Amino acid sequence: MLTWQRPDIFKTKLSQVDFHQVQQIRAERRQKMERPYFQKQAAALSALPLVDELTGPIQRDLDSPHVTIGNRSDLTEQQHELLEKAIFQLLPWRKGPFRLFGHEIDSEWNSSLKWERILPALGSLEGKQILDVGCGNGYYMFRAAHHQPRLMLGIDPSIPFFLSFELMQRYLQLPNLQYELMGVEDLNLFDREFDMVLCMGILYHHRNPIGILRRLHQTLRVGGTAIIESQTIPGKGSMALFPEDRYAKARNVYFVPTADCLVNWVRRSGYKNVEVVSHEVVTVEEQRATELAPYESLRDFLDPQDSALTIEGYPAPYRTVVRAERLFQ
Repeated sequence: MLTWQRPDIFKTKLSQVDFHQVQQIRAERRQKMERPYFQKQAAALSALPLVDELTGPIQRDLDSPHVTIGNRSDLTEQQHELLEKAIFQLLPWRKGPFRLFGHEIDSEWNSSLKWERILPALGSLEGKQILDVGCGNGYYMFRAAHHQPRLMLGIDPSIPFFLSFELMQRYLQLPNLQYELMGVEDLNLFDREFDMVLCMGILYHHRNPIGILRRLHQTLRVGGTAIIESQTIPGKGSMALFPEDRYAKARNVYFVPTADCLVNWVRRSGYKNVEVVSHEVVTVEEQRATELAPYESLRDFLDPQDSALTIEGYPAPYRTVVRAERLFQ
């Protein structure tokens, strides 16, 4: 479901990719959107006014912590009611913040803090082809769009995140941004297609982080850059925690490395010029429950007597950003 018609970048800018295979993946993944829960979400989006139904141009700001679209005066009260309904249909909002026609979308993660940490490592994005793996609702894609990339492709298998992205694109209408319901298993589609790859917050959710890093390496052109961001634990040496059952209440966490270990993973996956850009403890200012993410969050995941430990007694999470390059074929 597209909430506005736009060129398909697989036809216009990624024409070397097997389009038949892309179409097969799309058909398979979008079958899931026929489920009643997702149809209810999609219907809430479809009820919203289109751009040409609004009076005057829509203001936008992609270079501030809030991705901001429009002003409250752009919509009627009835349209505001429909928008508020759509926003709440798309709970939980994990990444943000957004400000949509005056509605504050306060997400669980204050993702602007992570963006500020990676921004110095990005260099110029103008004219670049960029892949965002595990893009969530597209917050980082929208922030990157301010810097005029040639294209930015986000992949993530989450249908609610896809619909959240489409809600924003209904009014931003940025033709060089595209979201596909794909996962890391689909990275073999892309052979040396991108100047930059963002992989933020997914490695520890997978059983084979080295395999993912190698697949990402293959998607880069020679001279391309990877920004790898992962949950990590404090400590020196190349070690990774393998939780017995859960880590910070999450069952789908497998390997949580130290920063040194993450660097070694990246190096042994074929990258060169590997450097740590940022290594910061996660705080409740960055990750917390909000009205639009009204579930347990970081405060509930930590030992109430010692915030340096998770509820299970493991070292509390840090976030580490690594920058690396592909220099050879």
